[in-house]
Amino acid sequence: MAYAAVTSLMGTLHLQFLQSQPRFPLQHKQEIVNSLHENLGFLQENLEKSEIAAYGNAGAMKDLEAEMRDVWFKAEERIEMELTTIYLQSSSKEACSLLKLHGIFKEAVKQTDYLKKKLIKIKSKQQQQLAKGSSLTGWMRRRGIGSKSSQPADLERDNISVSKFSKTASMVGCNEEFKTIMDQLTRQSAKQLQVVSIVGMGGIGKTTLAQKVYEHPSIVSYFDKQAWATISQVYNLDQMLQCLIGCVSASSDELSKQSNVLHEQRNDNLAESLRKHLKDHRYLIVIDDIWTSNAWDSVQRCFPDDNNGSRILLTSRLKEVAEYASSGNSIINMPFLDANESWNLYCNVFGKTEFLLVFEQIGRDIVRKCKGLPLAITLVASLLSKTEENVEKWKNVAESVIGDSNEACSRVLYLSYNQLPHHLKACFLYFGVLGEDYEIPVKKLVRLWAAEGFLRVVKHVNLEEAAMECLQDLVDRSLVIVSKQSYNGKMKRIRIHDLLRDLCLKEGGRENLLNVIRDEKLPFDEWMKSQHLFSKPYRWIGHTERIDNQIRSGDMLFHNSHSLHSRVDYSTGYYFHSYEHLYSHFKLLRVVDIECGSFSDRYEILNVFAILVHLRYFALTEKSRYDHAPLCVKIFEHRNIQSFIVRGKSVTWDSPGAFRNWTMPLLRNFCAEQIYSLQTPSIVHRNLENISWLSYELCTKDLFTRIPNLKKLGIKGGYTDNQDCFYNLVHLGQLETLSISWDGLRRIPCNDIPWATSFLPNLKKLKLFWTHYLPWSDMRWRYLKHIPCSGIPWTTSFLPNLKKLKFFRTRLLPWSDMRLIGMLPNLEVLKLINACQGPTWVPYNGGFCRLKRLVIEDTLLKYWNAGSDHFSVLECLELCKCKYLQEIPSGFVDITTLALIQLNYCLGSLLTSAKWIQDEQLNSYGNSILVRSEHISLNE
Repeated sequence: MAYAAVTSLMGTLHLQFLQSQPRFPLQHKQEIVNSLHENLGFLQENLEKSEIAAYGNAGAMKDLEAEMRDVWFKAEERIEMELTTIYLQSSSKEACSLLKLHGIFKEAVKQTDYLKKKLIKIKSKQQQQLAKGSSLTGWMRRRGIGSKSSQPADLERDNISVSKFSKTASMVGCNEEFKTIMDQLTRQSAKQLQVVSIVGMGGIGKTTLAQKVYEHPSIVSYFDKQAWATISQVYNLDQMLQCLIGCVSASSDELSKQSNVLHEQRNDNLAESLRKHLKDHRYLIVIDDIWTSNAWDSVQRCFPDDNNGSRILLTSRLKEVAEYASSGNSIINMPFLDANESWNLYCNVFGKTEFLLVFEQIGRDIVRKCKGLPLAITLVASLLSKTEENVEKWKNVAESVIGDSNEACSRVLYLSYNQLPHHLKACFLYFGVLGEDYEIPVKKLVRLWAAEGFLRVVKHVNLEEAAMECLQDLVDRSLVIVSKQSYNGKMKRIRIHDLLRDLCLKEGGRENLLNVIRDEKLPFDEWMKSQHLFSKPYRWIGHTERIDNQIRSGDMLFHNSHSLHSRVDYSTGYYFHSYEHLYSHFKLLRVVDIECGSFSDRYEILNVFAILVHLRYFALTEKSRYDHAPLCVKIFEHRNIQSFIVRGKSVTWDSPGAFRNWTMPLLRNFCAEQIYSLQTPSIVHRNLENISWLSYELCTKDLFTRIPNLKKLGIKGGYTDNQDCFYNLVHLGQLETLSISWDGLRRIPCNDIPWATSFLPNLKKLKLFWTHYLPWSDMRWRYLKHIPCSGIPWTTSFLPNLKKLKFFRTRLLPWSDMRLIGMLPNLEVLKLINACQGPTWVPYNGGFCRLKRLVIEDTLLKYWNAGSDHFSVLECLELCKCKYLQEIPSGFVDITTLALIQLNYCLGSLLTSAKWIQDEQLNSYGNSILVRSEHISLNE
């Protein structure tokens, strides 16, 4: 974690002392901060370039990184402690604290110089070893690291042959993936050489699936020659080429004769030899467990393309590598096994399907804990199958077996962790503190990462954008699972497998980074004894039980913690007022993320944040009963705060007068159940991008002109005729998403609003929610009767960037007015939920020219006539509670972009028409449409 430590310290120095107008100007002492920052930058850059295994000096480099981590985290903590003193005490003591800071900087410069020299010395030794002929290849050869043969360079002893497996692997599930691969390998229409790639996390069954394909009789008969090589993280090109040549040689006798010759050949000769063996033959090569694009580049030149249908099947944990090697084919993503498939795999390992009930229950409990990962299921079942069928023995063995199998899986998964570049390791380990089986909203995660300080600050790059790039990289490396996507493939929610989270907990603990209190099923006292909870400080703390009573035994150790994540079930009787004691021990907190509730019958005030001067992210989600007294969050202005988020029906928030001065220059996200009081800032806030839910009374020109870069706004209103806030939206030129929930809006004004030119020119997403008393005469929320057309340039400059539009319970809008919506030039998503009245919709030709997703829900629609002239690029059609609609228009057969039809709570005849469209598209255009359905009515 040396990289995370140096990055965090550099960020703190920049934030507090190196701004154009620093908060604490050090005057003549500024040079020492500049020198420290420069040295840290040198070390950060070198860490970015360094490899995990520094050849012969791997141990020395690892020890140095641990030393760097401890030195820089400690230096940052000391600096922040002094800053806390300056913030909280009188100005008379500021000079003394600044003097202490100068001493800390001098000591940090000396330590950094020492570490810098040490790093240079280690690198110099590496270069000397390489200069003496200790090349990477030679180093690997001496250690026997290589390809599938696994033993160094003795072909005769290894008996390399076409048959690579002693027995057929047990493959369960992945039937669709198997069919797809078989089709791509044997497709007659594609004669050129093609690469088919399988991607997934370690232990998910990539190799087993490839093996099943490789040994299938139709594959064996289809290809003239087959060969298999496993590359792994550190590969030996010579051995890999020798292995492939051995597989495609005519016979074992020929291989035996060639073995001595092969040993003497160099890469170029081996590559040419392999090409000759493959030339003019239709071949299948499996490249298993490839980790880098360089490895692919080094071997792909050996494969001739004779336009005869030859194929290469590749497996990797890294999406980037798979896409790099693939021939335009979409990669095959390996899924986890479902409950039935998991049990079937377990039974396959045992070789039987019938068990006594008690043993079946033990087995099913074990399988459930494996969460669909084939490697874990196979390891557990293999060990348990060798145990005598005795209930107590099975229970005892099952408990130990789970631990043993997890350790075995961890060794496999650690390969992926060790392969991570330095800047991604802290990002990955952070998942450990977020809770087991927790689906994490992507927006929340990137905000947390940005606040923690381990992301490198790059000029003109938003920290949240940098966080998104890191997250995408982890997804591409099969370490993070995307559990929910938007219509266009953007990530919305993500999670990780339990075994990967266990890895995060173990490695995070070793690095003194994270500890999760009462994470598992052990009683708290036992958990403390087993984990030595208070033996050392941790930077990130998570807890799911009360810790305020136990914290006294180690309170000083918590002073260094920077992040606290609380998931406390309010049914345990956990009261908010205990937090005041709790937070007094967490003076360096940057992140506070609370999800809990209260049973208190009295008015509660959460008044703990005055001392948290380093706070960057605060989120409170209160999940209490509706009948208890409200909770008031008393907040203070913090110059470092980036996100302030409060959710809960009974939560209010209050602040002293200082809050109204908007002295939070870094604030980006400000979200509350409803914001009633907010004084207009006296200065322009260019960082603020997200506010919700803002009372309509606060939507003034003065406010909007001072937050010019706002991209997302939520407005909530009551019964009123005041519509000024709608006129004031014209001042938000960068606004992309607007959500309105307004219970009394009676009219959307038209006069004096430049609809045709500058009104919300960048708006991409508009949501219109429940509004009670609106007598619609133009574009209205509830009981909308017509959308105006005169004077509005729908096809040109009216909302030119609007991509998403949602009508919710507008109810009386006629279907014919959808012709105006269809004119919006860039509309991609349209949701009509209880929005339009009438049984008939006949769209106009040429409309919805860019619409990709159409959602119709809770409607009286019965007759619908549409086709490719109306929805020419539609990709996704979702119909829900359309209880009168008999069929999807037959014209949808000619919408060749259509990929998904989703039906929920609809008639059986509607599903029949969807399947007819599916068949016709396949027959006419070769398009495969996915049809999904739930809760279909059989009563027409």
